[in-house]
Amino acid sequence: MRDYELVFIVRPDLEDEAVQALIGRVAGLIREYGGDLTKVEPWGRRKFAYFINRYREGYYVLMQFALDPRRVADLERWLLLNEDVVRHLVVRLEEAALKAKPAPAQPAAVASGEPEAAEVGATSTTEE
Repeated sequence: MRDYELVFIVRPDLEDEAVQALIGRVAGLIREYGGDLTKVEPWGRRKFAYFINRYREGYYVLMQFALDPRRVADLERWLLLNEDVVRHLVVRLEEAALKAKPAPAQPAAVASGEPEAAEVGATSTTEE
């Protein structure tokens, strides 16, 4: 099984209960296909940059899951055929990206106020 991330957009004219039912149905499909759901994160209603299928906004949902690669095509087919899903995107997550730790914001020398010799335009104050 591989790790995947799914983002899908639900039609904005659905009631909140219908949106939650659709999220539950997608999560149920992933489990039915033998997958393991890691994260479900509803992002809420957002505006589009342009019209998509006559809609100007949609309800975004992010899911992370582990699934057999052969079953991902079945999940994508179901999402394509569902009229309530405006768009979807399934991306395979790399193991390194999942385990990577964020880099420190600034190097220690810059944070302590010491000038770096490798700065562009740096000049030496010592005579040779």
